[in-house]
Amino acid sequence: MIAKSLNADADAYGELVDRYKQAIYRHCFSIVRDEDAAEDMAQETFIAGYYKLSSYKSEYRFSTWLFKIASNKSLNYLKSRRKFVDADDELFDHIVSDHRNTSSQAEDAELHAVIKRLRPEYQTVITMYYFDGIDYQDIAERMGVPIGTVRGWLSRAKNELRKELK
Repeated sequence: MIAKSLNADADAYGELVDRYKQAIYRHCFSIVRDEDAAEDMAQETFIAGYYKLSSYKSEYRFSTWLFKIASNKSLNYLKSRRKFVDADDELFDHIVSDHRNTSSQAEDAELHAVIKRLRPEYQTVITMYYFDGIDYQDIAERMGVPIGTVRGWLSRAKNELRKELK
């Protein structure tokens, strides 16, 4: 399908979009935490992917390449908007409750407030690792960074959280 897409076969690229649209949307949403923005970022990902398809290297998985574009689009969105996780986001509260069912709602709200003050990269790795259950390798692939960078971001994010939650 990639080869067909490179030869201007719009239907072939449409099949690629259909195959990955839900996963890309969920990935974007896990970063921006806004349904409309996630939809926009997913759409921008596929548009950018189409125009950059000639730069895709077949030695990598196509999904990894797309997730990297999605990560960059989403992180750039956060940086440009300076919009972090909304403290009233019901979905995030639901995720926190599911994963931290031993804590009180007040502790969940405090954790949420501290996470939203972290750098966008830290928010993303914390969310992907702890709330979405994604391992280091997949986070690195999706964000298009080395696994060591993910480990470093996660470590620094946890240290910042520990300091703030004392």
